[in-house]
Amino acid sequence: MSGTITHYMGKSYTGQGVKNFYKEIIQEAQKVYFFKGPTSRRLTEVLKEIGYTAARRGRNMEWFYDPLHEEVIEGVYITETKTLYLQTDAVDPSFYGAGHEWVPYYNAYDEKKLQEIGPLIREKQIINDIWLIKGLQSLARAKKIHDDWEKLIEPAMNWEGINTLLEQLKKKNIGNISLQKNPKVTHRLMGSLTPLGAKDTLDSISKNLKTRLFIKGLPGSGKSSFMRKFAEEAKIHGLDIRFIWCGLDANSIDGVVLPELQLCISDATSPHVYEPEREGDAILDFFPHIDETLLDEEKILELRTSYSEEMSVAQDYLCTHAEELKTIKTLYDSAISGDKWRELQDKMVATVS
Repeated sequence: MSGTITHYMGKSYTGQGVKNFYKEIIQEAQKVYFFKGPTSRRLTEVLKEIGYTAARRGRNMEWFYDPLHEEVIEGVYITETKTLYLQTDAVDPSFYGAGHEWVPYYNAYDEKKLQEIGPLIREKQIINDIWLIKGLQSLARAKKIHDDWEKLIEPAMNWEGINTLLEQLKKKNIGNISLQKNPKVTHRLMGSLTPLGAKDTLDSISKNLKTRLFIKGLPGSGKSSFMRKFAEEAKIHGLDIRFIWCGLDANSIDGVVLPELQLCISDATSPHVYEPEREGDAILDFFPHIDETLLDEEKILELRTSYSEEMSVAQDYLCTHAEELKTIKTLYDSAISGDKWRELQDKMVATVS
């Protein structure tokens, strides 16, 4: 029997900077292996082999991807054994000897070759950091424009109608359920701006769920707040909650998963447009609760155009940053000793239970 793999973004590039939930996932895990060494594309080979080995043993897991390089994996989390394998500079071990373990791999490199390519890598890295900063600055400007866009929508909202829709949803899906346990609340990312535009992994996240509810509305129409309130009600009834956070606004959510109900609610408006395509899919339509005669269409068009332009600029900067980062990683990987790398991979695969 093969285990299942659910795909998430490991981090996202937002209007407030680079966001990840690795600290929270580390708190969920009982055992964490932290890979430490030069930035490398070849660590994906190790992580995939760990994942495939776990899958062959029937383990379910989550894979966390680098949004800059869709083929690169940052982490593998085996959910049954609560074991996390992670390559990131965002967090370091906290509990040495109590579940956290360094996996240094610097000795798999040829020191002489590293010294030869080091000056070139340093030069490229200094320049490449600038591309990332510029990309994040563009995203911050885009976020500000989006905030202004939302403010134009809010006066046209019939909040009483939205609240009625929420109460109907609670009654239909939660009702009188009462689980006598402390609900688990977890956090994940499903999307981010990438060199290829906005991408997400909703199909993977929702593939085994019976019910998928897609919210259709405008920016500022309360989609994120609606999902938060639904999740908080579910929590009161003892249901586990997984918040799926927005890939542009670090303080907003794009979805909620209730595993015990096999249900998810997701923002399904641009840039992540989804339509019902299978049994159990349905739309939560906010548009009947928006008085479009109160909208300043000319100003909205102006902001929408500015937002699209700023996001395009951010994407261009991230694309340049991603290409340069790929070159830097490839240079580092050119100094790897094949035999020592195989030893590392074999050692880590052996830790899979």
